[in-house]
Amino acid sequence: MHMQHQVLIVDDEPAICWALEKTLAGEGHTATIASSAEEGLRLAEDQDFSMAFLDVRLPGMDGITALPKFIERTDAPIVIITAFGDLETAVAAVKNGASDYLTKPFRLEDVLQVCRRTLQTVEAQSAEASRNQDKTSLATSAASMVGGSAAMQQVFRQIALVADSDLSVLITGETGTGKELVAAAIAKHSSRADRPYIVTAPVALNPELIESELFGHVKGAFTGAIGDRAGLFEQAAGGTILLDEIGDLPMRIQVKLLRVLESGEFSRVGEVRSRVADVRVIAATNCDLVAAISKGEFREDLYHRLSGMQIHLPALRERVEDIVPLCEHFLSRLSTPVSVDLSDEIIEELQQRHWYGNVRELKNAIEHAAVIARGRPLVIADLPINAVNRPSTAGGENGDSAATPESVVEKWVKNQLAKDDSNSADLHAKFLDDFEPTLMQKVLQHTGGNRAKAAEILGIHRSTLRERCKEYGLD
Repeated sequence: MHMQHQVLIVDDEPAICWALEKTLAGEGHTATIASSAEEGLRLAEDQDFSMAFLDVRLPGMDGITALPKFIERTDAPIVIITAFGDLETAVAAVKNGASDYLTKPFRLEDVLQVCRRTLQTVEAQSAEASRNQDKTSLATSAASMVGGSAAMQQVFRQIALVADSDLSVLITGETGTGKELVAAAIAKHSSRADRPYIVTAPVALNPELIESELFGHVKGAFTGAIGDRAGLFEQAAGGTILLDEIGDLPMRIQVKLLRVLESGEFSRVGEVRSRVADVRVIAATNCDLVAAISKGEFREDLYHRLSGMQIHLPALRERVEDIVPLCEHFLSRLSTPVSVDLSDEIIEELQQRHWYGNVRELKNAIEHAAVIARGRPLVIADLPINAVNRPSTAGGENGDSAATPESVVEKWVKNQLAKDDSNSADLHAKFLDDFEPTLMQKVLQHTGGNRAKAAEILGIHRSTLRERCKEYGLD
């Protein structure tokens, strides 16, 4: 089995439960045991199980009576356990919704056969559901790409040229420019579109287990490896994998990835034999990889392998003509009614802002304004304060050398309190929404986009930083 599963065992015979539990553990699965149907039903309601074994003869409610109740409470397939003389009962149970049955006394081989057959079906259904979800997500992502500027038209041409090939692609650009959308569009329009599309970022993975997460491991490879496990490269077999924030990939994993790109093969952790990696690799970064190479932080040979084609996404301030179409697009997709007509005044304001968080920041700002406007046409006061876009207000890019953090905050507070009382509540949360992105943006710029270093400077966990960056449009 490639995946680890949680299995429910409902049987009042300790020896049967022990045998089933040990057999499942040998396959890398875990078991939860209930000695009655009533207890099993409570567990099925509170927990998610991949499958369940249900004995026919139980104290209290019998298994046949309990079967329809289990089917109501869980999507997990139910395997009926019955004595040899109850075979007809077991067959009838299968007709009424049980997925399979075991007859006592059973052999270990019988349990393994039923378990593997059932869980293979579960995994196949899960994979199909995931593929369908990915297709919907890909279609939505591709539809979200808006841009009539010459710079974006060039990006669209590159996507069209590279999509149907198997070239690796390196997508570069500042945070919030839409690198994940480009990767999703490439996957959607490729010959692998009906296969898995997996997105992962090394910074989001456990540093100690990153190799296992990407390439899988075999039982006993390290403490806690109780069974074989497929990594993301196997889960993406035949499809596409996006390695976001590739600049944060540890050097030892860079070597492994280079081998995948050069030979098309990899090995699970603790495994000698090689496996075929039929996966198209797309990488994305907001870091300057050339500078990272000169510092010895990124392998030059890996950089060239990843750059089968390189697509650079321009910053929003470099394609100002796309701001209005983007705003109209975001407004049209809101669930609540809102006017998409933008006044000349607000267009001028939007176009003069720097948008260091790029399209993601613009989207957040427009959605923020729409909530404040409540259906009426947007005005400048509806937009979030321009703190993120004017980082020099404490130093005077606009000639205001007397501006201080205190004066900036004072101006912000006055602006908030001047609005309706209903909109000026919860100032602390609003203050964080408006000013925390600036702090994170500046620290990330200081570290050259290295999130691990930025998180250390900020004194927060890097997973927290990653979530905040997504929330604030700095991703």
